[in-house]
Amino acid sequence: MTYLILARDGTSQIVLKRDSEDAAEKKARELKEMGWFEVEVREDKPGGAGPDRSQTLQ
Repeated sequence: MTYLILARDGTSQIVLKRDSEDAAEKKARELKEMGWFEVEVREDKPGGAGPDRSQTLQ
């Protein structure tokens, strides 16, 4: 299963992808510590509506 981490920093939004829930939660905590806000972890639903793939960073 793949997990997406979404976060904002005031001027931009990022979407990161991780292969495990633990790794996604760890990255979300790191982003919060760095000052990012609206940090959210979601399951990536294959074929479903989700963030624009062109904006997904790994």
